[in-house]
Amino acid sequence: MLGNLVIGTGVMLAPGLLNVLTADLRVSVPTVGTMLGISAVVICVGAPLFAMLTSRWDRRRLLAGSLVFCGVLHVLCAFAPNFATLLPLRVASVVAAAIFTPQAAATLGQVLPAERRAGAITFIFLGWSLASVAALPIAAWLGAHIGWRYTFAGFGLLSIAGAWLVARATPKGVQGVALPLAAWGQTLKHPVLPWLLLVTALSACGQFTTWGYFAPYTQAMLKPSPELFSLLLVIFGAAGLVGNVIASRNAGRAGLAFGGAHWNVQLACASMCLGFVVLLMAGGSLPWFVLGSVIWGIGVFASNSSQQARLAQADPALAGASIALNTSMIYLGQAFGSFVGGGMIAAVGYSWLPITGVVLLAATVALSIWVQRRLSGR
Repeated sequence: MLGNLVIGTGVMLAPGLLNVLTADLRVSVPTVGTMLGISAVVICVGAPLFAMLTSRWDRRRLLAGSLVFCGVLHVLCAFAPNFATLLPLRVASVVAAAIFTPQAAATLGQVLPAERRAGAITFIFLGWSLASVAALPIAAWLGAHIGWRYTFAGFGLLSIAGAWLVARATPKGVQGVALPLAAWGQTLKHPVLPWLLLVTALSACGQFTTWGYFAPYTQAMLKPSPELFSLLLVIFGAAGLVGNVIASRNAGRAGLAFGGAHWNVQLACASMCLGFVVLLMAGGSLPWFVLGSVIWGIGVFASNSSQQARLAQADPALAGASIALNTSMIYLGQAFGSFVGGGMIAAVGYSWLPITGVVLLAATVALSIWVQRRLSGR
């Protein structure tokens, strides 16, 4: 869980520091946004690739080593003299996210008895939620007060300390289980699984058109102080944590109206869509902006675990490959969302970001309902 907290914080550092980076490095917001998009592509491609390349590696060395790599690269980022130097260092650092998060879950599946696996895997993903609630606002506040360089360096040292703790907790001699190449092909040729994966990609794209640029969007709309912006991030993250709890409780209610994993996905995307509509209406009104952020935040983290459940239910034999590809689709969607959002800012400004999100998320809801009908044979 601590490792995921570190990894989640690292991935979210750039969006939280976007205003500081653009001002200090004297580049535009869309230019810095390319760093978000390219990083997401690296994680998208890297998650299944490193799952295959490192399948025989000792899990202890792999997990701790990925955190050390993340820490060292972020310390180097702190010394980057310009954006051209920072970009490849930052992109390289997110390789750690492509390795750690999926392999940490897989490692738990190997070392724990069957009755403890689901609860343990859910618990370690709490690290990502905690990163959004606490670590991201703290990073944004630190960036505004001590600068992005010290923030990056401090995070790098934290990551190395986390590697030591992960190494102490992980048993020696645990190796991964390789997926046969045939499983990947069968997943992509499946009549339903590719459509479910497209739901994941569309959802991530819709939310990241705005989430990737939340700092400059908020600055444009509200012109908040660093303290107020950090508070807005805390509120948004807390709403995401609440949404996760609601989704977890709802996942087991398949026999009731609006119950089950498939309804979680529809309701989460609808919540984000409604939140964007409220943000469009809010303008410079702080209360309406907070309301829109809360409605959006409730859905932002709630659909991923439910999507994994839908993939496993659609074809249990291919769950290993489909869930690995689901991680890739999250980051593929984030990459496209970052590029689309940056293009919208350059072309028409910040006000169009939520409109783009509404269109993409409405399409996600429609596609998700259609896929569920196919799953149920209707």
